[in-house]
Amino acid sequence: MSDAVAASPAPSPPGPTAPGRLSVRWRITVVAAAVVAVGLALAGVVVLRSARWVLEDRIRNADQVAVDTIARALERGADPARAARVTGLRRLLFVQIVDAQGQVVAASPVLRDVAALGGTAAGPGMPISDLFDVPEADWLTTEATAQRPSGPLTVVGFSPSGDVDRATAALRSVLVVTVPVLIVLVGLLTWVLVGRALHPVDAIRSEVDEISGTSLDRRVPEPGGDDEIARLARTMNGMLDRLERASHRQQRFVSDASHELRSPLSAIRTDLEVALREGDAADWPGVAGAALGETERMEHLVVDLLELARLDEVPTPVPATPVDLDELVLAETARPSGRIEVGTAGVSGGRVRGDREQLRRVVRNLLDNGVRHARSRVDVVVRTDGPVVVLEVVDDGPGVPPADRERVFERFARLDEGRIRTGGGYGLGLALTRSLVERHGGTVGVSDGPAGGARFVVRLPAV
Repeated sequence: MSDAVAASPAPSPPGPTAPGRLSVRWRITVVAAAVVAVGLALAGVVVLRSARWVLEDRIRNADQVAVDTIARALERGADPARAARVTGLRRLLFVQIVDAQGQVVAASPVLRDVAALGGTAAGPGMPISDLFDVPEADWLTTEATAQRPSGPLTVVGFSPSGDVDRATAALRSVLVVTVPVLIVLVGLLTWVLVGRALHPVDAIRSEVDEISGTSLDRRVPEPGGDDEIARLARTMNGMLDRLERASHRQQRFVSDASHELRSPLSAIRTDLEVALREGDAADWPGVAGAALGETERMEHLVVDLLELARLDEVPTPVPATPVDLDELVLAETARPSGRIEVGTAGVSGGRVRGDREQLRRVVRNLLDNGVRHARSRVDVVVRTDGPVVVLEVVDDGPGVPPADRERVFERFARLDEGRIRTGGGYGLGLALTRSLVERHGGTVGVSDGPAGGARFVVRLPAV
């Protein structure tokens, strides 16, 4: 039986249960009933033994009082036959008074003509079971000794344990009836309570079972309170929130990537179609050059997409190789940058640990971004500031509005100004930069530069 069948009815059919395996509801009920059954059985044995011990102890105490009374009377010189009649204190107490030679001096009327019975201090005699047809073990014996001038006398009292047997038998009958009833009641109560407790779980399972990639906006019901099930429901909904956001990001990523790839392909196709219509009059070297430029743009885009996809996979440890960040900056700033002047006066020593090529990609992306948006100048600064190495790339371009300073690090996120500029990027460089920096345990942000442009700041742990 499945958990769903064991719990209260749910809107969707229950899922299958592994063959030969009981549901959680059944298992908890069986375990609870078994534990209660063992506990009640042990408690019943203890109660029966304790009750018998208490009852027998009460009888022995009463019998001891009677035989002690007889012994004291004998010590005061009372006649043994008369003293034996004191047994009226307990109706079912039978007494024998035996001398040192084992002879019965006096006894209760029923034992008056009987030799000393077995189990007395005076010595062996006939078994008491032969006299009363009661097992020897069902008799309770008490003794007391009276010192007389003629010699000691032993007072032996006998009481049948029939009252004890009947009382314990009655108690045993009650336990035999009540214990199974209590076990059944505990099982039923456990079944009901576990079913009510698991009902929200089954509702969550049913809802999750109906959620697919096209319905990630659905959420599981959250029961009130702050117990484990309520926290489970909130955790599930939090997971669904993250999945929905990831799905939206993936859809947007695929859409933007398709758009970015379609643009150079369309440009190449248009140039080729125009050149084919013109035939030999077409500028084929120019067409080939334009196609090569668009192909290079697509190549950069594909490389960035592959790098981002690799970073999104299970993260691999970053190499702990020491890297001189200032050397990477000086090597990258030596590349031609067209009409834009790149200043490196602020570059000083800065050593970090990580992947040299990935850190080179960070520097190159920030420089390319600065050169793309600068009016005339980009300044690069590298310095060690205590436990971190700081890399700054400052341009004198239009800057980044405060509202967009986080959005620029999203994939395919480009500001309107960036979209209309000639030679603009395709919105992956800064996203890739942030991923690489965070993978190296650092941070990257953007603020206003001294000349009003953008100031990108990277902080990495220093060696």
